[in-house]
Amino acid sequence: MKKILFIIAAVLIITTENIFAQENVSVNLSEDIYDFLDLAQTKGLCEPLNSYRPYTKKQITSALHEIRRNDDRLSENELIIVEKYLELYEDTYKDKKNNIFRARITNDNEDLPISFNYSTKIETIASGGLYNKSDYSSFAIDNIYRFGFDGDLGKNLSYRMGAVGDITKVPLHYMGEYFIGYPWYDSDVENFLNGKKREDDTLYDVSDKARYIKKYLNTSYLPYSYKKPWAGQFYYFSNMSASGLEGWPLELGLGFSVDGEIKFSLLDDHILIGAGRFDREVAAMDTGSSLVLNSHAYPFMAMDVQFKVLKSLKFYSLTGVLEYPNQDYINEKAFAKFGEDGNNDDSFYYQNAFSLNMLEVDYKGLHVDFGGTAVWPKRFELGYIFPLASFVEYQNHIGDCDNLCLFGDLKYTLAGIGSVWGSLYLDEMNVANNPFTATRMMFAIQGGAKYIIPRLTFASISLRYTKIEPYCYTHHSINYTPWYSHYICENYTNDGECLGYYLPPNSDEILLSFKMKPTAGISVGASYQLIRHGADYGSQQVPGSSLYSELSNKNRDELQKYFLHDGAYNWNHILSAGGKVTLNTKFPVSINANLGLLYSYYTAISAEDYDRSVYGNNGNCKNASYKTKYSIVDTDEYPKMFGAILTLGAGIKF
Repeated sequence: MKKILFIIAAVLIITTENIFAQENVSVNLSEDIYDFLDLAQTKGLCEPLNSYRPYTKKQITSALHEIRRNDDRLSENELIIVEKYLELYEDTYKDKKNNIFRARITNDNEDLPISFNYSTKIETIASGGLYNKSDYSSFAIDNIYRFGFDGDLGKNLSYRMGAVGDITKVPLHYMGEYFIGYPWYDSDVENFLNGKKREDDTLYDVSDKARYIKKYLNTSYLPYSYKKPWAGQFYYFSNMSASGLEGWPLELGLGFSVDGEIKFSLLDDHILIGAGRFDREVAAMDTGSSLVLNSHAYPFMAMDVQFKVLKSLKFYSLTGVLEYPNQDYINEKAFAKFGEDGNNDDSFYYQNAFSLNMLEVDYKGLHVDFGGTAVWPKRFELGYIFPLASFVEYQNHIGDCDNLCLFGDLKYTLAGIGSVWGSLYLDEMNVANNPFTATRMMFAIQGGAKYIIPRLTFASISLRYTKIEPYCYTHHSINYTPWYSHYICENYTNDGECLGYYLPPNSDEILLSFKMKPTAGISVGASYQLIRHGADYGSQQVPGSSLYSELSNKNRDELQKYFLHDGAYNWNHILSAGGKVTLNTKFPVSINANLGLLYSYYTAISAEDYDRSVYGNNGNCKNASYKTKYSIVDTDEYPKMFGAILTLGAGIKF
């Protein structure tokens, strides 16, 4: 045994000039190679890639080589950009000496390449918002240290593991409380919602059982743009103890996270089998646009498999375990109402797994994909793990106790010109209902187009519209769950954030975006956004506007929605521009900046029209319809604001 261990150790410490890239490890979704490859596919410079990400290094380098073979369609500057990307992803450690920040160990066996690579990155991001209402002005900072290792164990198996430490403080501005419903495992609530009376002929009073969450704004960043680099674990420096685990850096402290993966390739990448915890994006017709599993969502541990059945036919399947939100600062009052022997911690109510299956077809510029997802309380359920199962059909055999959805995308690309697409996420639907007024019609839709700007280097302009209906990405209240004797929350979230699109329910967005890569080391962009969202706090809060919202199982068929006309709505006009510069130094240094201008205000209807006295403020408005008038308001509760938000960052990768 000792002799075997010695031989393995000897092999690992041999270094050679024959560099083996970690071909099967994934490339982080935050890298700008994804925008570049999206544009290259639209220009027809390479074959369509998978609509599930991240890609492996081998998939990326294969696409880059295909792009380079089309050099007759590339300018000299564009060819240099492609070569720089190839240099980055093919020979990451070439001609670099080992040191305390970076090291590489390989063997010299081409038939059985074994490697171990260690690297670090230090990054600082500072962002501040200055507003005409000074109470909202704030400043946030992230000091991030990343380190990790990766490598190969043969030609087909690769591994990667990384850790993040973040010294940070991100203030939040408290806005108010939002009613989300009652504790459904409660007989008094059941009787109240069913309209029953007590023995003395009085109505049940459940006002003290109403569940509320707190609403906060992150005003240091542009709305819906911040993604914390750590996950689930944060400690204030004032309480670095086992009892000090916090959900958000309201004070200066330390957050950290660990992720990694193991990936195995078969039949020249026709089958990829992997497991790990890392960012993913599925069914995105443009970078960051997915309605199903978005790159803005937080990572979770999962196993996935990719099948390339034919050149134009691919299949993807994933099953993993979701992480609880650790958001006591938001939801403590909501879970305290259950009172299950003092178990009011988020982890008691969030014990969910997540499964996704998707089939996609690419044929002569046409892309079609469709599939389904399931959020299901953890248990031994083979039907959700099996890659070829139809979750909706399978649920008919085991009972309606899980949160299922269907999704589909259609995209057409005219090479060198642009593309158009449409996407649908179907949470719940009754074909007999009016999709524009029936609250139980819970879905998300998106339509978009991208145009390649000629004569500019890798430049495009895109326009998309996204609409998230009320209660979409949530789940209706239930009073039973297999294997559990208490309430389990089954909303479509991981670590407190939506798995799907980054906007909350009952919102829409118009996004006009310009992107360009003028040189190998520079990326620039500008955008305009109009985001409208139902108020999730205050005197005219709109039911179904939060991921914590729960559609009552007692009156859900009666409820109606009238977007913009059934309460207060927040309108955000956002104009932003920024860029990133990577310096070609011994240790690559990157500098990025983004400046955004925000005009935010609320519209509201009259108090008489708004009146929601049925079912504890989750009933219909008294007079709301699409003819109900709304107007801009400016109050302490619903303020009108102008703001400028500047974000600066710098990093060095060793």
